Amino acid sequence: MAVGDNGLEQLISKMNNLEEKLQALEQTMKTNVENSMKEMEQSLQAKIKKVESNFETRMNVEEGSVQKAIKEKLTKLEDDRKTQMASVVARIQTMEDSLKKVRKETEVVIYIIMLNKPVFCNMSNLQRMSAIEDNTTSKLENLKNQSIDKIHQQETALSKTYQEKLQTELKRLAEKKNIDDIPVNPVSSCRQALNVSGIYMLQIGVNSKPFEVFCEQSKFEGGWTVIQHRFDGSVDFYRNWTDYRNGFGNLNGEFWLGLEHVHKMTKHQPHELLIEMKDFHGNYGYAKYGKFEIGAEFEMYMLKKLGTYSGTAGDSLGKNKDQYFSTFDRDNDIDARNCAEERHGAWWYWQCTDSNLNGHYSNITSNWNVMEWYFFKGDSRGMSYSRMMIRDIIN
Repeated sequence: MAVGDNGLEQLISKMNNLEEKLQALEQTMKTNVENSMKEMEQSLQAKIKKVESNFETRMNVEEGSVQKAIKEKLTKLEDDRKTQMASVVARIQTMEDSLKKVRKETEVVIYIIMLNKPVFCNMSNLQRMSAIEDNTTSKLENLKNQSIDKIHQQETALSKTYQEKLQTELKRLAEKKNIDDIPVNPVSSCRQALNVSGIYMLQIGVNSKPFEVFCEQSKFEGGWTVIQHRFDGSVDFYRNWTDYRNGFGNLNGEFWLGLEHVHKMTKHQPHELLIEMKDFHGNYGYAKYGKFEIGAEFEMYMLKKLGTYSGTAGDSLGKNKDQYFSTFDRDNDIDARNCAEERHGAWWYWQCTDSNLNGHYSNITSNWNVMEWYFFKGDSRGMSYSRMMIRDIIN
């Protein structure tokens, strides 16, 4: 049955309504996709802030646990991203289904017009309606592709930002080695610490105050507490008595742990001593002593016990047993000279000779002021590296 003029006007009106529907659908789709991406970004940013907050507030977590926690957070963020991505794609699919429905309605209108008014097929209204359909379909496809591309770009940017923040945080933790890196319960020996070299809290006896130490866990079967470390001359070791008693420097750099700490450790339990050294030519040697103990301050931190020597650096400390510790302002050695002042250091001096590992950091040979270990090469060459470590003896 043919369509009259009134019917034609109704079809044209319906065509205009369909155009408005398509435009409204396009706008709705843009709004929904933008809102979805904003929600995803806000959610990921919130999770990043939460992870950062956890880094700032967490207490006493070793680095291995931090690494594990980071992997878990990254996995959860990835799962959340996939869920949100699927949600956006589902919304786009719903909009595509709505468009297909509108498109079918449009095809019905066109079909009726073509059956009843062939002349109308050449009219601008039919052309306009067809153009609207093609244009909207193209816009929808472009919008879909652009939305997915934008989501991927934001995802990549957020992931990169998060990774950078994690790396910055890990670097900060590694450099500072503050209290957050130290286990809750202090150890009584580096033997009890984790199998990872680093800073730990050590407590000698239940009533003593814990203090930080650097534990060496990879050399000579581990369990060593470092009491002296020099490698670049960045710290001045020509210090007074108070500094050597209390300690100085940074445990992550050059330092002297402190005679009082060493006294308490070696008095509380038998210890052995290990000394590593290198000269400026890269030659390495070590000296190990089966026993090591120093006295209290009123005993002028005397080198009370020094066990049998073994190693490759030669025994340049054997003569120093039973000698008092001296600094330039506390001349406790038995020599007529002030050995600490003359040798520009601080040590358990015996006639100012054989060893001076707290001497001046310098690449000089035949100078008694340098950090020296005479029997290493049979001369007074300066050392580029020295590290003194003690370890409790287990019977």
